[in-house]
Amino acid sequence: MTQSAGAVALPEAHTNEVADLVIRARSGDQRAFGELVEHSRPPQVTLARGLLAAEEEAEDVVQEALVHAWQRLWMLRRPESFEAWMRRIVARRCLSRARRLRRTEELVDVPGGAPAPEAGLEAARLLSTLAPRQRAALYLTWVEGCTDREAGRIHGLRAATIRVHRHRGLERLRRTVEKKP
Repeated sequence: MTQSAGAVALPEAHTNEVADLVIRARSGDQRAFGELVEHSRPPQVTLARGLLAAEEEAEDVVQEALVHAWQRLWMLRRPESFEAWMRRIVARRCLSRARRLRRTEELVDVPGGAPAPEAGLEAARLLSTLAPRQRAALYLTWVEGCTDREAGRIHGLRAATIRVHRHRGLERLRRTVEKKP
């Protein structure tokens, strides 16, 4: 078994299959890249939804990340690391998108998508008040189950920095919840 950027151990056969698809895609095989997309898109969308808390934004970010991956596939040093590489691309693009959204509008409501249970909407609203890196640190370590080191690798940060962002995010959530009547 091999370890990906998340907490999930992947069977060796799966890793070899992914590496083979990457090598074929690098040589221009669009069908191979299509298979990579088909396999990796659902978990990437889930990650983006968790980081952005906005359905349509998540879909856009993943689409942009896949285009970026196709254009830069030659840069991937270890083909068996494709899934971890995609997670980093998606996570970084989510942080950039969240920063842009935060500058242009105050994130108070969760836009679009099917109606969610009231508790889910409240949680999404609370998370949307956090700074992008705080939200990412909480999501990756608590929801995705990444260690601090894994979450740090995804964002290009040290594990200690992830702990600081998570702590500050929790403190901000605590203050927000305590203010509510």
